[in-house]
Amino acid sequence: MLILGHTGITLGIFWFFEEKTGLKFDYRIVVMASLFPDIIDKPLGMVVLPLNNGRIIGHTLLFALILLFLGTLQKNSTTLSVGSLFHMVEDEMWADPVTLFWPFLGNFPEEEYESLYEYARTIATEYIPSPSRTFIFEVVGAIILVLFLVKRKKVSLSQHT
Repeated sequence: MLILGHTGITLGIFWFFEEKTGLKFDYRIVVMASLFPDIIDKPLGMVVLPLNNGRIIGHTLLFALILLFLGTLQKNSTTLSVGSLFHMVEDEMWADPVTLFWPFLGNFPEEEYESLYEYARTIATEYIPSPSRTFIFEVVGAIILVLFLVKRKKVSLSQHT
């Protein structure tokens, strides 16, 4: 999944939970959390380390548990942990147990992509309208983001009146 899918769907889950429970979230943290595994892993696994794999440390259960532990110390870290977990669910990490349960099942797989160029080309093709799961999730994420922003704008305008 790509940026709109991760941010929109994760934000939508938090928004729904906020509406149902009354808990308040810092949506800047929610958006960052929705992308956090990729923010860490894409540069690290595709550029710094010679793995050509954009799903490494940030896509592990260990990483999410460390964030959850830090969340016991500070509220926003819990949001970061839960948002990162949603990212991993959206990426269907259960299909890659070696990464998900790293280091217990071995090292990270190498060569998810042949090169950084191939990765960029794959990402670009995901934005071409098609019935692919990724494109549909991107559209759903975009719709959620628009609805969220429209509602926030209406709330903001009504508070200033």
